[in-house]
Amino acid sequence: MAVLPDLPESQPAVDEVNRLWQHGMHEERLFHDRMNFFSAMQVGLLGVFAILYNKEPALAVLVPLILVALAFTLLWLVVQLRHWRYCVHVHALIRQAVPEYGRTVASFAGPGRTDGLSIARPLAFAVPVLFAVIWVALLAWAIGRSRG
Repeated sequence: MAVLPDLPESQPAVDEVNRLWQHGMHEERLFHDRMNFFSAMQVGLLGVFAILYNKEPALAVLVPLILVALAFTLLWLVVQLRHWRYCVHVHALIRQAVPEYGRTVASFAGPGRTDGLSIARPLAFAVPVLFAVIWVALLAWAIGRSRG
């Protein structure tokens, strides 16, 4: 469990707890807003791919688009994982500073549910990976179709 920095051994002041709570909620909101932004961008790139493929299925256009989209997806994965770790850290501090929250999370804990953010964990990992799989499959498909 993380240790609250620069706080006395006793329970932190109400203002400190409120600021910590607001910061945790802010970081979680940023996590989900970023997920929505990257998902919308990925869907837009898939739309561009479909339009370009139907208009002129030239590898010279499709491969660079797919590689840029795949790089964008990998960037998304790295950013989401870093932010996920930070959200987990902040929530550990909140559990320490807000005993009621800590007890609530502990009562929900079980296999695969240890941090109160377990619902968001698949979003941090699976969604960017699924988009990466889509781009790799489209790359293989476009190359295969051009040779056939």
